[in-house]
Amino acid sequence: MYILRKNIRNAVLSTVLAGALAAPGLAGAFGETSTGVQIKEFSLLDTASDIVGAADFTPEGNKDGHFKLTLSLAQNTVIKSVVLRSTDAYGDDNDQGVWRTNRATTGWLLGMVRNKPVTSTNGATTYENEIINPGFQKEVNAPVGEFTGELAFDLYASNNGTIKETQYYVLEIETPQGTVTSKPIKYKHGLPVPTPTPKPGSGQPTPTPTPNPGSGQPAPTPTPNPGSGQPAPTPTPNPGSGQPAPTPAPPPPVPAEGPMIHVFFKGQELMFDDAKPILKDGSTLVPFRKLFEALGFAVKWVDTGTVQQAIGTKDGLNIELTISSTTAKVNGNNVPLDIPAQIINGSTLVPLRFVAENSGYEVSYSSNGSTATIQIDEGEVVSEPDDPAPNPTPEPAKEEIEPYVVKGYIRDAKGNPVPGVTVYADNTLLYNSNVLGVTDESGHYRIELPQVATSWRMGADLVKSFNGKNYKFRLTADVDQPLAGSAGAVKDFTWTKFDGQIYIYPYLTYDTSLPEFLIGDVEITLTPVGPLLDGNSGKTITKRVGPVLGGLGIDEIPIGKYKATARWLPEGHAPIPMQIRINYIGKYAESAEVEFSEPRSASTNHYLSELEIRIPENK
Repeated sequence: MYILRKNIRNAVLSTVLAGALAAPGLAGAFGETSTGVQIKEFSLLDTASDIVGAADFTPEGNKDGHFKLTLSLAQNTVIKSVVLRSTDAYGDDNDQGVWRTNRATTGWLLGMVRNKPVTSTNGATTYENEIINPGFQKEVNAPVGEFTGELAFDLYASNNGTIKETQYYVLEIETPQGTVTSKPIKYKHGLPVPTPTPKPGSGQPTPTPTPNPGSGQPAPTPTPNPGSGQPAPTPTPNPGSGQPAPTPAPPPPVPAEGPMIHVFFKGQELMFDDAKPILKDGSTLVPFRKLFEALGFAVKWVDTGTVQQAIGTKDGLNIELTISSTTAKVNGNNVPLDIPAQIINGSTLVPLRFVAENSGYEVSYSSNGSTATIQIDEGEVVSEPDDPAPNPTPEPAKEEIEPYVVKGYIRDAKGNPVPGVTVYADNTLLYNSNVLGVTDESGHYRIELPQVATSWRMGADLVKSFNGKNYKFRLTADVDQPLAGSAGAVKDFTWTKFDGQIYIYPYLTYDTSLPEFLIGDVEITLTPVGPLLDGNSGKTITKRVGPVLGGLGIDEIPIGKYKATARWLPEGHAPIPMQIRINYIGKYAESAEVEFSEPRSASTNHYLSELEIRIPENK
């Protein structure tokens, strides 16, 4: 069992309100309507957050779609619900997902966070993060809230697999006076998206293109949609016309002490209580203990009187940072630093990027001037990080196409030939009518097709033996298209995926001395025991538990044998090692050896392992 907890965190934010994006002629697009509600900005910021789950404001291990919404409300207005829809370029539903603030129909949670201005006693204005809906409004008629004036929101859409920058989205804001709908968007914050040509017969006007900046051509005045009741927007004055151009809002000034820095680890913001992150000499310095513990390290502070060191240790990785030294040690090896660890105002600060990247994570940085955001995310899982590069395998010779013959080559991800793979040509005219072939030692196959008027689809079954078990993988051709028998074809295959997944089952007893338990706060570390199924040495994998196909756990694990350990990382509490065992097998211990088997039920079709975890009884 596990308990979901809803937190409301306050953090100082600075919000940049973008200019209004006018699109006349689209019903309820970015403009004033009879409801008095104006959508001034609706944009996709990123797809790297993990803030909400499917129904609750709780991280779930999957990335969300993070959107920005700015509204202008002419009067006090009740917002009944907000709905995000995945659409085509014209705003029509494409059945790829709906996210809502209430349970009106099916869909995932649309989490709303208001960037709320707060004026202090000295008159200074800051911004707080206020969670508007910690979960679904279970009562359909319960409104999101009542608002007025200029508003800025962050929207988080729980990822169902379709949150991506190539997708279009439309936002609907329902009020008692009517519903306001945005135009479709599919771009990152600050990047324009071309306006699509309306569908023939849709009744929508053809949008007027924006002139190329610097072309010398004046911007044409868009023509309003006849009968829409919307006035034509005022065009931007042509330079040199004598008319004053509107002055754009200046960007927020950068504070003298540098931008406000927000650090996110796997989508969840790290809260630094004793000291704040700072930007110095182009590098970000953060309090060492909070960063090391968030990344899973046991922390040690050494002070000999002449030398002071911050040391982090986990799973065979040791990082030593000496105060004021531009050389660090990683597993005993000297590594140069761009900026040293240092003590500032009594707090020990260390270079964030160096620590995170040497721990196997990826770091990204973005800034709008007064606010900087740093994302720390898992690096790509690499099957063989330290193996020497193999001798390059030459590309197979280009084969000539022969009528009524299909042939080709099967290789692994490194380009090596894969022999003994069964290849089949599936006749699309008659059900279950196949012609089979097998790859030879060089990875080649050749199948002669019957001379009948039909087309064929290609596939292949690869079987690998590992630790006494057989693992079967279905391959598709690199160019997966049907072929005409009379024309023949060359169809190559590449074997790249051999992943499994692990279900995690927590078994906990109630203990008031411990924080509330969130399954997403459990971290699993897998260390390879011997080579993986493809013969490579593999690497240590560390992942948080989250939703996987058919349950909760971790996935995209290259099949092999691993030593598994687990830790509970509750916010505001030191990491708690957990005991672990194979499901229903053996005794709980500090680690368990994991292998993969075929699933025992229909909950998943992936190769599977199952683990139980618990807090040690003496904790």
